[in-house]
Amino acid sequence: NGQSDAFVTKLNSTGSALTYSTFLGGNQGDDGRDIVVDPTGNAYVCGTTRSTNYPASVGSFDTVHNGSQDAFVTKINPAGTSISYSTFLGGTLVDGCSGIAVDGAGLAYITGSTQSSGFPTVAGSFDTTYSNQNDVFVTKLNAAGSALTYSTFLGDSLTDSGMGIAIDSGGNAFVTGQTTS
Repeated sequence: NGQSDAFVTKLNSTGSALTYSTFLGGNQGDDGRDIVVDPTGNAYVCGTTRSTNYPASVGSFDTVHNGSQDAFVTKINPAGTSISYSTFLGGTLVDGCSGIAVDGAGLAYITGSTQSSGFPTVAGSFDTTYSNQNDVFVTKLNAAGSALTYSTFLGDSLTDSGMGIAIDSGGNAFVTGQTTS
């Protein structure tokens, strides 16, 4: 669709055939960074987009591209034929997702990096104040992709990047990445 697109490809269990393969993108650069599949076969993809017309879905948390680069989260049905939800995550500068996990209730947990002081946070979350340069974000979306359950910064005065996320059976998020703070 543009300079580059993200893609999602599903191979059969023997690796001998494609079950489906699809593009995700708009008129600029789009990059898939991580994928996770829930027990029913829905694929959750996160990455970065510079496309103002990336396919955000009606009713999702944020349908408007916010800055020069936003993170995105897209949930694709098990057949790969439709988007269940697709949302932007970002502020006015550069934001990108690097890791995604999903729990048994279909709640998506996302981590990445933001340079935006206005990245969406939720009151009561660990840290709702942007620190400096580049912060980690950790965001939990509801099952419909329409609201943030929590969203927090992690970081200090220098560059911090979230790169991977995992969830335990209690819903606790474990995040890894790098820091120069």
